[in-house]
Amino acid sequence: MAKVIRATGYLKKLLTGDERVLFVARRHWLVRIFKTFWWALTFVLMVAGAAYVYTRSPADDLRWAWIAGAALVPLGGWIWEHLVWRNQMYVMTDWRVLQMDGVLAKTVADTMLEKLNDVKTEQSLLGRIFNYGDILILTASEQGANTFKTIAGPLRFKRTMLEAKEALEEQRDAGHGG
Repeated sequence: MAKVIRATGYLKKLLTGDERVLFVARRHWLVRIFKTFWWALTFVLMVAGAAYVYTRSPADDLRWAWIAGAALVPLGGWIWEHLVWRNQMYVMTDWRVLQMDGVLAKTVADTMLEKLNDVKTEQSLLGRIFNYGDILILTASEQGANTFKTIAGPLRFKRTMLEAKEALEEQRDAGHGG
């Protein structure tokens, strides 16, 4: 069985008393790079523009300060995208799978392991090289399916999920006397 991870923050509030976290995954770091690239590039260009204007303008000309101040907008966007990535988690416990989103407002979708029917994994060539992919969880519940996009370590996540489901079934069978 997988190593148990200590839950903190909002995740700790979601867990029942004896529920254990087995695995936590996020979207792959490449998603973070692509989402923050334009914010970072805009910030760097604005700071460079402010420095250029500063070196080429008279001492009482403060246009450079306005440009530098405006660079805080893409810096804030860059930080926000990081927070969104950091707070989007896929959590495997010994009872369920949680999909968590949100920085200020939170959205949590639960899939109970006992309702798990099938798991489909999709990885492109780049996904296989960089170890990311999509996981589609098919359940017997009303929600039907749950998709985790560009998750890091999809095969490990799937393996942990199947091992946890098997352990839960064995525990239930042992509790019912066979």
